[in-house]
Amino acid sequence: MPLRKKKPARGKAVARKSARKAVLTKARKSSRQSSRQSAGESAQSLQARVTELESKLKDMRVLEAFTATLLHFTQEVDDILWDVARLAVARLGLEDCVIYLIDKDRGDLVQRAAFGPKNPKGHEILEPIRIPLGKGIVGSVAVTGNAERIQDTLQDPRYIQDDQMRRSELAVPIFHGETVIGVLDSEHSQRDFFTAWHQDLFVAIASMAGGRIAAARLAEERYQLATRDTLTGLANRSELIRELQKRLDQATSTVSVIFLDLDHFGVINDSLSHLAGDELLCAIGDRIKKNTPAGGFASRFGGDEFVVVVDCTLALGRSIAEKMCASISEVLRGGALAGLQVACSGGVAVGIAGNAAVDVLHQADLAMYEAKRTGRNRVQVHDSNLAARRRREQRIVVDLMRSIDGEDGTLVVNFQPIYTLPGRKMVAAEVLARWVHPELGLVSPSEFVPAAERTGNIHRLGQTILCRAFSQIRQWKPLATNFVFNVNVSPLQLQQDGFAAHFMKWLKQADVPPTMIACEVTESALLGDEAKSLRVLNDIAHEGVKLVLDDFGTGYASLSTLVRYPFHAIKIDQRFVRGLIHANEADAKAARTVVSTVLALSQELELDCTAEGVETLEQLLALQDFGCTLVQGRGPGLSDAVAPEVFELLLRDR
Repeated sequence: MPLRKKKPARGKAVARKSARKAVLTKARKSSRQSSRQSAGESAQSLQARVTELESKLKDMRVLEAFTATLLHFTQEVDDILWDVARLAVARLGLEDCVIYLIDKDRGDLVQRAAFGPKNPKGHEILEPIRIPLGKGIVGSVAVTGNAERIQDTLQDPRYIQDDQMRRSELAVPIFHGETVIGVLDSEHSQRDFFTAWHQDLFVAIASMAGGRIAAARLAEERYQLATRDTLTGLANRSELIRELQKRLDQATSTVSVIFLDLDHFGVINDSLSHLAGDELLCAIGDRIKKNTPAGGFASRFGGDEFVVVVDCTLALGRSIAEKMCASISEVLRGGALAGLQVACSGGVAVGIAGNAAVDVLHQADLAMYEAKRTGRNRVQVHDSNLAARRRREQRIVVDLMRSIDGEDGTLVVNFQPIYTLPGRKMVAAEVLARWVHPELGLVSPSEFVPAAERTGNIHRLGQTILCRAFSQIRQWKPLATNFVFNVNVSPLQLQQDGFAAHFMKWLKQADVPPTMIACEVTESALLGDEAKSLRVLNDIAHEGVKLVLDDFGTGYASLSTLVRYPFHAIKIDQRFVRGLIHANEADAKAARTVVSTVLALSQELELDCTAEGVETLEQLLALQDFGCTLVQGRGPGLSDAVAPEVFELLLRDR
């Protein structure tokens, strides 16, 4: 009988089943708990990641804002730096932001912008911090070109405490190309505040700022080249005119223009070199800049000319100009020109709203030249009298050229007789140019001859007068036996190349013998190229033309001049003749001494001597008592300069 398998007891089976169920339940519960825990951790991690990304996205927007701002900057370098510092604090949640730039001249870092608790609103640093290259964290970054992120400044011996202790610092170099030009720096009161992400942001901002700073500097350099004088650093002429016109357009009162010009500056260049002249101009520019009032505008107009613009009255402008001239005239103390002293002439004019800048400048320029003409080392204002005189001079300059070139009959030659004493016999005559302007009337040679010299027309004027005189003299040859005509030669003509040959050619063309002509030259004619003057006068004298030294005693001629040059005669200037009879006995005595001495000298040297400008009988008698044998003037028995037809009658009656 087969054995039957023994069944387990019912109680044990149930227990085992319950145990398995309990294990499975626990396992499931544990699994569910683990899943819930893992899901929670993943959610936290995801949230942290999202927060980080949002923060970076926000920072990227900040970076984008920096990019947009910097790309549209048109300001100067300092404006760019201040806006970068302000944006860094406002957008990145920093406590401060300081920007340093390298000062090439001093070789250190200088604080150019600082935004934070110390300077929350200001746009100016009263006492900028300067850091030597290599010193401190900022100085190290400038030298190495590597960013520095300091988590604890207490552990870094390089840390330099400023106003208060900060626990962390981030310093990033600012590059232009491969060259460090500055440092972007931020400090924070918390330890471990700055992250790698902060550093990356700073590097990006510094990179953009570096490019924009370089562009701004290039724009500034271009502006400087376009508007500044490269030698003195003052504004140049074009910038002066722009600034002056702007002030005139906006003027509510008068604007003074001060025109300054150094006296005899050419001597410095010629005797000490152009480098010395440049050094002098720089020194003068510094003095002008120093003495320009607040709100004034100083410029170098060109050469040794400077112009200062000040919003003030004419009287105050003159006072400022006089102070400037006094400052310019002070002895130089330092440099290669130490001990040198120069003088300055100034002109002042004023403009009002509606005036053109070039017109006011021209008026100040005219006033300056008037100051030079009347003695130099002084200041002249432009007023109605000066304006009228200058208009007349300008008219003379323009119309004289037309008269020289044309045959309108306004430019003529007159003849003034020279008489013997005591018989008052006419033995010679001086040829004098006369210009009868159709509107201005008779214009004196003292006006139109200097005008011709200033404009370079003296050679054309001289040739015209000489040729017309020679043509007239040719007609009188039969009447003028043993007679001499004196013609005046300008110092500039005497220095002209080939003048002697031209002079003799004109004589030959007119068929006038040289023995009928005497050339009158003033003492000033001998002060240029002395060797050339001597050669020209010798050439003329060799052809038989006589030579007369005019206005003797008024210039620099000496006894050696009379001996060295081939003069045949001299003339006593009319100022000494007028002084012979003078209410002031001392002045009369001085004049008599000069006249008697010159007459004695001429007799000793066997030179004819003519006294000019005789107007009274008393003068005639005084000259006769001194032994004078030749006189010229309009006194009793004498004749003023007359037209050719009148002089011909005098020739026939002599």
